[in-house]
Amino acid sequence: MISEGFVNLTDIEIAFKHWQNIEEWGTPTNQQEFCEYAPPRSERKENTWNESIANERQGYYQQLQQLVKNNLQNIQAYNLSVTKAAHQYFEWEHPYFSVSIVVGETSDRHWFCLAPSVPDQVSDNYRDRNQPTTQIVYEESPSQATQMITEVKILLNNLTPITNYGYYHGGYNYTYQHQIVGALAKTKTTAIELALQAATMVFLEKRTVEYTDGRYSSRKLNQFMNQCLHNRTDYNISFWDVGYTYEVGQTPAGDWLGVRSTSEFNYNP
Repeated sequence: MISEGFVNLTDIEIAFKHWQNIEEWGTPTNQQEFCEYAPPRSERKENTWNESIANERQGYYQQLQQLVKNNLQNIQAYNLSVTKAAHQYFEWEHPYFSVSIVVGETSDRHWFCLAPSVPDQVSDNYRDRNQPTTQIVYEESPSQATQMITEVKILLNNLTPITNYGYYHGGYNYTYQHQIVGALAKTKTTAIELALQAATMVFLEKRTVEYTDGRYSSRKLNQFMNQCLHNRTDYNISFWDVGYTYEVGQTPAGDWLGVRSTSEFNYNP
């Protein structure tokens, strides 16, 4: 994701504010900056959002932010998004979607990452990836930072999932559950990877490569990757209405190679 230009440093305060903005918008992006693709909360029949709920949840977010600042070291926040330059290569116009994550080191040299759930309206896996997920995942048994993790879980439990709309007008009727998830691991990279999987932004699986367009080149590519490469892994990264897929494998010499493909959602209300 770094090599693709998807990753940029941001501030922890901006990350937490973005998570709250998504709740207040009720949509993945601010529709005022793009055409309206879903009804605002005030126009929804099932709308239960009000100032009291907003204030209560803001309080939980403030407590969570302070808990992270007081208990983690080497804290960094990242903004994850498709570069604006890449948008010129898409066939359709898309809102500028981004995700913020926060990661830091615990007192016992583990890493903890927080991320918001990410909608997926473009991949073959989206029906399995748009439901609430586990609040905190672990690479191994919880570390000595158990008290902090326990307090985090309490706050995340109070921040119950909220139903947000993706592309809704035009009969798409797309919704997803916005919530914050966490991951604890030995390394920073693993903590981020586990958190993004729990957030359904990253879908990872070991599988046989199958390009299905039926062309000769695709059949040869399938044959080559399945017969000549080991540890074949599919990485699918969702940016809501844009997706990136990387199918990679390892050569007998230990090198890695593979192919990248992109997909995009065509909003046609």
